[in-house]
Amino acid sequence: MTLITGSGYSQDLVTVASTFLNDNKYIEAKETIDDVFENPEGNKSARAWYTKGRIYHEILKSEAPEFDKFKVDLNGFAAEVTLCYKNTKALTDPENNLFRLASNQLEILWTDGINKGYKYYQEQKFELATKLFEVARAVKPQDTTAYLYAGLSAQNAQNYRQAIDYYLGMKPLTKLSQMVYDRLIMCNQSMNAPLQERLSMIEEALFEYPDHPPYIAEEVRVLIRLNKFDEAESRLNTGLERFPSNFDLRLRRADLFDRIFKESYVNGLPDRSEKYFEMASEDYEIYLNKYPQDFTANYNYAVMLNEQANRVYDRINMMSAEEYVISGKSTEEVGHNWTRKALPYMEMCRKIKPSDPGTIRALKVFYERLKMNDKLAELDGKG
Repeated sequence: MTLITGSGYSQDLVTVASTFLNDNKYIEAKETIDDVFENPEGNKSARAWYTKGRIYHEILKSEAPEFDKFKVDLNGFAAEVTLCYKNTKALTDPENNLFRLASNQLEILWTDGINKGYKYYQEQKFELATKLFEVARAVKPQDTTAYLYAGLSAQNAQNYRQAIDYYLGMKPLTKLSQMVYDRLIMCNQSMNAPLQERLSMIEEALFEYPDHPPYIAEEVRVLIRLNKFDEAESRLNTGLERFPSNFDLRLRRADLFDRIFKESYVNGLPDRSEKYFEMASEDYEIYLNKYPQDFTANYNYAVMLNEQANRVYDRINMMSAEEYVISGKSTEEVGHNWTRKALPYMEMCRKIKPSDPGTIRALKVFYERLKMNDKLAELDGKG
């Protein structure tokens, strides 16, 4: 009898493991090939690495529940399969048959990950899709395809932080596309990320794509929420100088000026308030001339005009009886004129959304002030 030791013993076990593999006995095959690598000689054998790769690959592909215990860390298991094939190639020459076989298996592993991931994505099984795209990413870490699809899957699964990590994982490999920055911004919005974090991402997107006005609009939205009105105004003024026909930026600026108009008055700055009222009015009217059916613009402009009326009515309420006799009626007419100016914009809101409760409440106030009883009766369903 000949005692087999060292590499001879390891190679004999590789043959046994291959036999189990060919008989679809993957658990026995795995136990056997794992024994091979208990001996340091196993690490030097391209045949051993390839056989281990094939066995682990079959377990990875199988959906049989008895293999789940091996794939608790699916990414780690896929990375192990990839390592086996890569080590096979490292230990052989390109002309060697094992080198070619290992290369083919790596390509199959990547293609299966992409195709099965896409299948699960189409079926809206987004978490499963993410795992399969992660397998493909482990095989080709320099290829951005799997990063992108894994990000899309994670985002649809509402795993927004994970999606962001996948998208940002492409940065060392390529310039991020505008679509990816759109997705990054949406993820931050969806998970209600801290405003400063959201602002940093938008500014990065603007640096890469400075000619994309929606990023300017989104930056302004965040700056307003951070109460950085001066910065927001500066961004909008610059944006409209570059894109004078961009009506979304025009509406954003009208909204900002509207906010400053109200804030300045509260802070005891009436001149500043009036200045921003005039600028907001100009932007609202330019926008509504282009989009007369925009509910939000009509409503906000009507509310801003009504704010002017309310200020006049407040002054009347603070008048003494003597003051009211002298100037009350004429001052009241000033307030009514502001209400008359606001009225057509609020009536347009009712045409656009007939049942909107805010619109109906506002119109009741307007009609009562202006003593438009027929209109009021119609609004109450009595006309």
